[in-house]
Amino acid sequence: MFGTPETVIIGFDYLNATELEEMQRNLDLLYSTRAGTCPGDRNFGLEQTFESCPTNVARNLFALEVIEKTEIYEDKAEILNIEYTQAEDGNLTPKIIIGPKDPEDTEDADTEESEE
Repeated sequence: MFGTPETVIIGFDYLNATELEEMQRNLDLLYSTRAGTCPGDRNFGLEQTFESCPTNVARNLFALEVIEKTEIYEDKAEILNIEYTQAEDGNLTPKIIIGPKDPEDTEDADTEESEE
């Protein structure tokens, strides 16, 4: 039902290309891995439960999974949008638009954790 997601990273500081390349490599790996198949971390990757759902439900479940896993495994990035193209055979190919997470959001999360 789903093709391999295409990731597009926008709005990053391109002077620091090595960090950008590392982030894209990490996210490409995360999005192309089936959850439960990584021996070191069975939660790494995307659950595939959305594949048997109706198209509108599958899109929402996929988007939710991508957003949650990105927050866990790549905390410097945030999902800005997910667009889909549908082939004639019914397969969906998601295009994930990613931007830099606001540094203040990261600091707020760190402050909340330390207060607890």
